[in-house]
Amino acid sequence: MARNKPAAPPTPAQAPPAPRRPRWLLGAALVTLVAAGAGWWWFARARPIEIVRTADQNVLLITIDTLRADALGVHDGLAETPSLDRLARTGWDFTRCFSASMLTNPSHASIMTSLYPRDHGVYDNESGVRADARTLAAALSRQGLRTVAVIGFPHLNPEVSGLGAGFDKVVRAERTERQASNTTRAALAALDESAPAGPFFLWVHYTDPHAPYEPPPDVAVPSLPMSTPMAVAARAAPGFQRHNPWFEMVFRRERFAEALVARYLGEVSAADRAVGELITGLTDRGRMARTAIVVTSDHGEQFGEHHLWFHHGSLYKESVQVPLIVRAPGQTPARVDGLTATVDIAPTVLELVGAPRWEPMRGASLVDVARGLTPGRSVVFSEHINGELASLRSPEATLIVHRKSSSQYPTYDLVAGKIEYYETRDDPGEQRPLRPDGAGARALEAQLWRLVGRGGEPVVRRASLQSNRESLRALGYIE
Repeated sequence: MARNKPAAPPTPAQAPPAPRRPRWLLGAALVTLVAAGAGWWWFARARPIEIVRTADQNVLLITIDTLRADALGVHDGLAETPSLDRLARTGWDFTRCFSASMLTNPSHASIMTSLYPRDHGVYDNESGVRADARTLAAALSRQGLRTVAVIGFPHLNPEVSGLGAGFDKVVRAERTERQASNTTRAALAALDESAPAGPFFLWVHYTDPHAPYEPPPDVAVPSLPMSTPMAVAARAAPGFQRHNPWFEMVFRRERFAEALVARYLGEVSAADRAVGELITGLTDRGRMARTAIVVTSDHGEQFGEHHLWFHHGSLYKESVQVPLIVRAPGQTPARVDGLTATVDIAPTVLELVGAPRWEPMRGASLVDVARGLTPGRSVVFSEHINGELASLRSPEATLIVHRKSSSQYPTYDLVAGKIEYYETRDDPGEQRPLRPDGAGARALEAQLWRLVGRGGEPVVRRASLQSNRESLRALGYIE
């Protein structure tokens, strides 16, 4: 059901929001607090005690493609997300988590390996990790868990992404996008077939929030104020978007850009409903009580911020800030506002199941962070396609370095050597760039150059197939 008083999505002239209040999802809207179904009964039974570690601990990793952190109802968003909101309120809700990249393959590679793109070499959606890469699935398989993956996009299939190692069963993506409820059914069927008993690791990749934004007809789409002519968004479109058949159609038919924002929110709600169905299905099978759940995303989406529309081609927070929710049996709920990163997911899962770390890892377990025993990260690092951009964030500031020049985005030129610096305590929306010559900016820049190096090209691993390129073209990534 749409909310009564949604706030208008942003225009460049709008003032920046207050901390933790998203520009395009604010409003005096009520968050739905009604239980999403009988499958949630086990949440109410959880007690604020130490985490339960057992020999038959299960792990459910959910990655929802293109999900902005501020889309969730629990984060003041306008999407109806009762399932994810309940997970956040009864688990650990890491509100300032950042992905290692703004693309699907590099981001998922970082989630699974706890490495940055410059470490694992995956910078685009046609590349994959090495066959000998150490991954979360392989580690959990050695721990004795049966491992199952359900993949939503063809470019994440094992022959492209390299992420099939360690999985006993992979439900591959086909060229036609699988809607969220069908993804849930496929996941439950695969688990019944491959891991009917004993501990399991199940990775489920939902794709629905990604463009094209086409929510199911039975999912409510919020009513948003229409204020931005679609021509504004169309003029900002990069070539791969302008020449995509779906975008060509909506640029021509829709009068206002906010109509697509509303559709995106509908797809977020569709993914949320499917997550609820998945947890209900696991509960009905008696498999929830010993299951740790991790929910995150690979990247976000831009809806007018920085004059960028309907893609994630930057390292601003709208493109790389993602949800991170962890719900484990017996844990104490906590909202954690310190900095965290998706490279922290693998070491966190390993600690939850009592498995050893591998080295090298860029991430650290978040268990003690959630308990308030250790602080969050001092910085988080993200990279763009082929290292064109690199960013470093502290709790107080954001630094974005342009490493290469590109005119791919008509309203956002990449200029080699340019440095963007924002002090986010006063400017949480990263709207007012400051001169990068102060002590804070210089300290971040020095740390960033230690990470990326000042020269040399990143080593990109290619695993391209013609069928993958057709899928990428359909999604609007390539011309």
